[in-house]
Amino acid sequence: MVDAGLTLKMNVENGEEMSEEAILQLLSTSELVQSLTQDFSKSSLFPIWRILALAEIPFAERLNYTQNLLDYIQKTYATSEGFSITGKSEDLLPCYNAMLIEAFSKLGQADLPLVKTAVDWIMNYQVFGRNEQTSWQGKGIKKYGGCMKSTPCFIGIAKTVKALIYYSSVSTTKDVRVLEAINKGTEYLLQHNLFQRLSNKEPINNHILDIAYPQSYQLNIIELLDIAFMTKNMNNPRVKEAVDYIKNKKSKDDSWKINYIYKADGFVSFDKRGKRGEWVSYLLAKYLSQAE
Repeated sequence: MVDAGLTLKMNVENGEEMSEEAILQLLSTSELVQSLTQDFSKSSLFPIWRILALAEIPFAERLNYTQNLLDYIQKTYATSEGFSITGKSEDLLPCYNAMLIEAFSKLGQADLPLVKTAVDWIMNYQVFGRNEQTSWQGKGIKKYGGCMKSTPCFIGIAKTVKALIYYSSVSTTKDVRVLEAINKGTEYLLQHNLFQRLSNKEPINNHILDIAYPQSYQLNIIELLDIAFMTKNMNNPRVKEAVDYIKNKKSKDDSWKINYIYKADGFVSFDKRGKRGEWVSYLLAKYLSQAE
């Protein structure tokens, strides 16, 4: 059975006009929304996983829970440089900064000064190719891995590109540098056929071909196809292997099932293991429609 939250998403993306009453009715009857708003914790990264999930549901910003969560995240994770998982600028990580930019943009908050600050960090410090140098001296990118070494973190680049795509689609600030960064980053992803190592064509990591939703720290094929779809690259020859992979994963009933659930305090998978994945099936069918 299709959750009311997914019905809302499909209606919005199909351009259907809905009354305020109809929107609130779908939000209030969604079992997923109820699951996402029934508890809260300040421990670990609970608030981040919840805001990322709520951002996938249209009009979720109208919920009191979401507004309170946005306020908490601003006070807890926003810094003078961008979003940081500790609230300290030096610990800023490209992937989390990007994911929160995307969430705030989807929730109608793209024009907040703190979001622009986070985007400016990308413009000033993020690399989008090999052997590029960054002037960022924060300790976080050194502590948590090779975010911007000679071969930069693929996750950080992909999530940054996706964040900029959604930010630029709704922000009233039009910055040519953002579009240039999207184009440069997208080209880097396409050079890798979205998911492959340049050296041997093997998957870049163990989770990149996961079918899972919503997004987590683990970058997956759904996010990469979303980028290809949003940039109108689904027919690009360098996306074909990703498209073929997804087509081969389709079930006999013309749907898909998730094969991974991220384990973290506060994370909620939109689909259940072993059952028809209503959310991933809708998304993947939408992406593939552009490749036909």
